[in-house]
Formats: sequence, C-alpha cells, structure tokens
Amino acid sequence: MARIVAGFGISHTPSMGIEYDRGIANGFAPHWQPWYDGTRPVKAWLSKLKPDRIVIVYNDHLNHFDFDAYPTIAIGVAPEFRQADEGWGPRPYPSLTGDVALGWHVTEHLVREAGFDPTVCQDLAVDHGIYSWLPYLMDPPWDVPTTPIAINMVRHPIPTSQRLLYLGQELRKALESFPSDDRILVVATGGMSHQISGARFGIANEALDEWFLDKIGPEVNTLVEVPQRELMRLGGTEAAELAIWFAMRGALSDEIREVYRYYTFPAITGCGVIAFEEGPAA
Repeated sequence: MARIVAGFGISHTPSMGIEYDRGIANGFAPHWQPWYDGTRPVKAWLSKLKPDRIVIVYNDHLNHFDFDAYPTIAIGVAPEFRQADEGWGPRPYPSLTGDVALGWHVTEHLVREAGFDPTVCQDLAVDHGIYSWLPYLMDPPWDVPTTPIAINMVRHPIPTSQRLLYLGQELRKALESFPSDDRILVVATGGMSHQISGARFGIANEALDEWFLDKIGPEVNTLVEVPQRELMRLGGTEAAELAIWFAMRGALSDEIREVYRYYTFPAITGCGVIAFEEGPAA
C-alpha cells in the first residue's frame, strides 16, 4: 500500500508569484529576497525526498469557481490541470500533471467511507493558490502526478477547522489504502494573516502567524479549538485560510518530526512554510 512520507504547509499570495518572475529575471527586491532565500532549503529537501505523488489542499480565489456555483470541497480528477488566467495573462509555466487513478480512489473513499461530498472536477484551472509558491520549490515541468483539493474560503459558511482536520485524517486513510508502493507528499496552502478588503485592509499579525507555526506540529488540537472568527479578528478576514493547513496536519501521524520552518513578512501578508517528515516508527 502507498504511504505518506512527508507534508508541508505554505502560504500563498499573488504578489509572491509576480515577485518570483520579476526576481528571477532582474533580481529580487530587498523585501522579497528573504522569502526566496528562505525557500531554498525546502527546494533542496524536496529534491531529495522525490515523492511519487503529491496531494495539494488549497483554495481557489474565484478564478475557476464563481458565486454561481462555489463548492465547499472540490477534487481535481483529470490528466492535467491548467493554469488560471487571473487577469494579467498566464505566466510562462506548464500545466500540472494530474493523477486520475489516485483522484478517483480518494473520491471513492471520501464519499463512501468518510461522509464527504466533494465536487469532482474533470476540468480545473489552478490559480495562485498553487502557482505562486510552486516555482520557488520545484522546477518545471511539474510531472509528479498531483491531486488538487480545493476548499471554499471565499463564501461563508466555510468549513470548520475541525472539519478540515478530519478531512486530513480521512485523506490519510484513503492514501494508505491506495494499491501501490508509492511515497506520497501532502501539501496544504492558505494565506497567513492578512485582510484585502474593508476598513481593516492591510491588517496583519506576525505574532499570530509565528504562534500558529509553533503549534501546528505538536499542539494542533490547540489551534483547532480556536474559532475561525477569532483568527479573523486577530489576523484579518483572510487569516481563516490558515485552517486549510489542518488538512495537511491531519494527514500526518503523531510521529512526525519538523525538518524546517521559515517566516518573513515582505508585504501585506505573512509568508511562512513548515515541513514535516514521518518518523521511522510511524
């Protein structure tokens, strides 16, 4: 059977992707150079890890789904996932390679065994929820088979933290029952503290972000007990996206070891990453 070997959580933001393209071409701005430098160890780690398959839990920003039909949970089951045009034209990157076999397997488990009702997408355009940070960590072409799972973080009510942790726990069961010897990496990405609208536009809370990184490994249940409205009060409305990270953590065992973390605040939102590997006894 397949096994999960590692997982990481990482923030995303449109400017992260724009600054990567600009920085690679012309050199990074001083406030973005630390993020680029801070992601080098993760890229090196992933190049050694060499997962056979990747599952990414993220959120779409009204670039594929819209308010006419916005699913709470959607799973991509297709041979490839194209890049979404977010209004300034597609960036010079290829589509993600899909994973039809694993996508259907996970879908079957979530529906028949776990009580979830995911929307199955056989066409899915992926926005900066994945494309903003992916070039920092992996060189194209991105040919590792990937299963994207999109979570509603736009239209309330959004899934609770407890629900997302449970999603990760059931995702683990699904992956471990997949008939292969593959080594699987689970990723979750959601913005850290920030707010992009309203009277509190620009609010952020670096202390909240770093506290979150401290707790998500050994004390994830402490985080899950914090109401999402409290995350939003302390860190801005979009800080609720941190709850997506619980899906990654739920997919990992209690035998994990932290291998790396980094945090900086270039502009508007905190940028952080934390990586775990499964221990020998897991």
